[in-house]
Amino acid sequence: MDLYHLKTFFTLAKVKNFTKAAGLLFVTQSAVSHAIKRLETSVDTPLIQRKGKTLALTDAGLTLFESCERIFYEIERADQDIARFKQEARVRIRIGSTVEFGTSILINHIKAFLDAHPDILLDFFFSHHLETALVQDEVDLIIDCKDHLIPNLAKIYLFQEQYVTIASPAFVRENRIRSLEDLERINILSNGKHLEWWQNFISAIPEKKRTCLKNVIQINHIRGIINGAIAGLGIGFVPKYTVLRELEEAILIDPFPRIKPGADHFNIFIKQEKLAFKKHKALVDYLSLLKPSEFGVD
Repeated sequence: MDLYHLKTFFTLAKVKNFTKAAGLLFVTQSAVSHAIKRLETSVDTPLIQRKGKTLALTDAGLTLFESCERIFYEIERADQDIARFKQEARVRIRIGSTVEFGTSILINHIKAFLDAHPDILLDFFFSHHLETALVQDEVDLIIDCKDHLIPNLAKIYLFQEQYVTIASPAFVRENRIRSLEDLERINILSNGKHLEWWQNFISAIPEKKRTCLKNVIQINHIRGIINGAIAGLGIGFVPKYTVLRELEEAILIDPFPRIKPGADHFNIFIKQEKLAFKKHKALVDYLSLLKPSEFGVD
């Protein structure tokens, strides 16, 4: 089997799209198709199933893909090990995280790691859709509060993410908000119209009162929800670490302090093969040792 053909197959199997694979490999789409055909001929069995625009691996293709993961990650690790023998050699880690955690927590607590590892460069990818980037090796590891059931994935627990309802003191006074029933007549600021964003709050209140959230204003960014609450547009529901300063300075208050919403768990997710890389292990160890109290979570 030709190594170039294997690399082409490995890339295509990750992204499941000929055009995207060609772009990643800096070749034409026909070159990708030709390499796959040559590889299938050399092993004398189909590796790819094409059904319209969809693409899937055959059983033989899945077996070969798993072998390619081991082969190419081992080559990448060897390349990183050899790099330290070069003068002023630097290696790169691509880290993904949710938008608000990345921009308000990760960026503010990563300098000590970079100071301790001057040979490492970091690229940051902030998104609420991280799984595809991880599967396709667009990032080396992700920090996420969603679970990911990808085969051969390591999961390292970091901390619990606490949530809080927020409103401006003036809004609470003017609307005389004292009980859950009052939520029926005020605006609810949510990341989605169907209140998926509020589920940790909804699950913490009595079932007969869970229909009180009716007038939804959709704001698709946490900072927008926070600023909307400050401006008196309604009541928001956000991770507590995002509003510590506003709560401390009474710019915002929690209208329902007795309600304890459910918490999400933040974890590091990284492919097992990549966790064996020294650079990745160093970053995972650093992030795991950060104290949640340092950035206002439990």
